[in-house]
Amino acid sequence: MRTNLPISATRVRSSVLWLAVVLGLGVLLGGAAAQPVWGQSPGRERALELLNKRYADRYAEYAAEMEQLAKYCEEQSYFSDAEEIRQRARPVSEGTMDIDDLPETLLPEIPRTLPPTELQWRTKLRKIETDYANELFRIARDALSQGHVSLAFALVRETAFHNPDHAPSREMLGYVRDGEEWTTAFARMMKKKNYVDDPTFGWIDRKLLPRYLAGERELNGQWVSAEREAAIRSDFRYAWQIQTEHFEVRTNHSREKGVEIARQLEEFHAFFLREFTAFFNSREQLQRLFTGRPGGRNVNHRYYVYYFRNKEEFVRALRPRQPNIDQINGLYMPADRIAYFYFDEKSGDETLETVFHEVTHQLLGESRNRMFDVGEKSDFWVIEGLACYLESYDLPPRGEHVGHPRHLRIYWARRKAIDEGFYVPMREFTGLGKQQFQQPGNYETLQAYYNQAAGVVHFFLNYQDGIYQDAFIEYLSQVYHPSDRVRNNPDTLEDLTGIRFETLDQQYLEHLESLPAGLPVGRVGENRE
Repeated sequence: MRTNLPISATRVRSSVLWLAVVLGLGVLLGGAAAQPVWGQSPGRERALELLNKRYADRYAEYAAEMEQLAKYCEEQSYFSDAEEIRQRARPVSEGTMDIDDLPETLLPEIPRTLPPTELQWRTKLRKIETDYANELFRIARDALSQGHVSLAFALVRETAFHNPDHAPSREMLGYVRDGEEWTTAFARMMKKKNYVDDPTFGWIDRKLLPRYLAGERELNGQWVSAEREAAIRSDFRYAWQIQTEHFEVRTNHSREKGVEIARQLEEFHAFFLREFTAFFNSREQLQRLFTGRPGGRNVNHRYYVYYFRNKEEFVRALRPRQPNIDQINGLYMPADRIAYFYFDEKSGDETLETVFHEVTHQLLGESRNRMFDVGEKSDFWVIEGLACYLESYDLPPRGEHVGHPRHLRIYWARRKAIDEGFYVPMREFTGLGKQQFQQPGNYETLQAYYNQAAGVVHFFLNYQDGIYQDAFIEYLSQVYHPSDRVRNNPDTLEDLTGIRFETLDQQYLEHLESLPAGLPVGRVGENRE
């Protein structure tokens, strides 16, 4: 449920670095020393130090080889190539290269007809990158065997950056090889059906595209005008259905709007899985990928989204199941596994905030094989807190972020606690179940609960460069655990961090105090369930 409350935010770091920190791995990249993890056993901490050193030593060798090659290129007057080599050799933690920007085709063979000098350095470059990628993958396998799931996945992503044709890492990242191309299972299936991914119409039969571009539409085997199709599909029973890799969007607004929403959802999905890898990928799942036995997610699974063309139709469709639906502008219904939204021209970016909030509930709720109630007896705060935090996700190309400290959610978390003195201690707050959290006696208190939930998530993901992120992800995983025993009795954040709640309370308030106190950015919309 997303209510009319304010949100957390923080700029997304380099993804590899962020993922390393998620499990308390500290600053792995760039040769920096790892920070200690609260509550981490000495043996695990020592193993982590060894992984850090192994990575740092190998990176130093790689960087030295690349610098030597860059100097050789300069001596031979290949100045721009030398600069590119140095750029690729910079630490991933600096974020100067997009390691997720992988080529769609196999690397071409180096032409044997090149001048001897150029052939020599290009061959050397390919070998340096390939050898480094292979060693990164070996470190990733060892990290996995020691239980560092997110670190393993992060190193796999860097492996693919240095050798885009490294098949095991590509497979782990969701790619399949199709001839001379790297694609996804869904895209390969659609291409075999002779479909193309058009920017406006989404996946469409190649033979039909020219007539669509001319303003005609295929409907039940007949060709009609675009206006006629829109009139028929305005009835939600005949809505457009847009399928992408992970989503199916049904809408009676327009096919074009459905395609736009579906693409935005795919961007969010990729970000979500990358940043919360430890929640979604068990050690066993990744082990199957490392050994060439995928067994990952069901490629036929889709997240269903219904997008109505206006609020009136949204309300009419959902009123029988949600009496206060007129006060809501989006919700996820676990019973039917559908997220519901509507088009509101006045809301602008606020509509996307609603979408990201509810789809967070959807991604978490459908992350396991069966649906179950979460947070019924305790720990309900995190279910809404994380969804509020992720409202502030900002889509590319403006730059992938998760808000900033003056997004509305965090603004109000700070204002309530620091300026107005309203704060529920974590020991009590985390113990609240769903009914206690959602029905605290009055609307103002409910608002304050949502504010605090967003603020506490911000704290656990960002305090002192994320020293508590590993604990938070583990906590979240237990709250959504398929085992009733684990889910109904998750470890407390006090246990997982090794820090008493009273100290965490003090650190949280200090964290809020350190955030900018200026006016908020963004807008507060209506309520979301």
